Amino acid sequence: MKNDDVFERQLFSITTIIETKLRIDNLVYSSQGSGFYYTEQSPAEEGKTGPQWYKLDKFWLVTNRHVVVSEIDGKEYLPDSFTFCFRENIDGQIKWKPITLSKNELSNVLKLHKDKNVDVAILDVSQFVNDVIKECTQSEKKPSIYLPASLSNKNLPENQPLTIDVTSDIIVASYPKGFYDKFNKFPIVKSGIVASGWGLNFNGDPMFQIDAQLFPGSSGGLVISKPTNIAFIDGSVKYSKYKQFVFLGIYSGEYLWREKVKIDGKETEVKHSYGLGNVWYSHLVPQIISEGIKFK
Repeated sequence: MKNDDVFERQLFSITTIIETKLRIDNLVYSSQGSGFYYTEQSPAEEGKTGPQWYKLDKFWLVTNRHVVVSEIDGKEYLPDSFTFCFRENIDGQIKWKPITLSKNELSNVLKLHKDKNVDVAILDVSQFVNDVIKECTQSEKKPSIYLPASLSNKNLPENQPLTIDVTSDIIVASYPKGFYDKFNKFPIVKSGIVASGWGLNFNGDPMFQIDAQLFPGSSGGLVISKPTNIAFIDGSVKYSKYKQFVFLGIYSGEYLWREKVKIDGKETEVKHSYGLGNVWYSHLVPQIISEGIKFK
């Protein structure tokens, strides 16, 4: 990666692994998921051209509700510890810089959708990012931490000229449990296509389907359009110096359908997979930011 604008470098600053621990009586439940950072930017100054500075109003960590909130025996729990990470370059080696929140800290920054069936959760991590920025600016050494400032509201579909349709190419960046680049702390990127009507609520839910089968630990992964610097926009071919993409949504697992069958005379529920994945629409993120509720 030769400069800060290549797409691989952007994935470094956008994505993170997530780990949680929950203790109930003498049992400890540990889980791993994926997440990514979303930044709110102030609008550009009207009438001004050329390079501009944008105010970064808020930093959010986006993941799935089920990554943050565990359901055990029909009851929901917040974990006792919730860890997300920034990346730090120490003598040429990429290391995780973990940030661990207690249950109370997590509760204070967590926002959920009013509909608990919407599997999206966001955390206001602005204070933690600002602390890291202060640490970098006050240090005499060259800043070594990758700050989460690459994905913003400017990447939402309504703010991008790129067209998305059924069969459009997509990618998912996530941290499958037990398999990702632990040396470079780089996510696994899988490709696929939009497999249901784009903009439509699949089976009545604000989600769409992708033809891209992923693995446990990928929940909360970032779903975007395939980055490109050449696109057909407004009837003509256009070129961008840097690859552009649209923030499409949040991956939350396989689409499974259940069937009751009899095995040895006993009725059993069997799960089936079509090899498709559920993706909650990106517009839910700003919606939860403005209307989200606390965990109860």
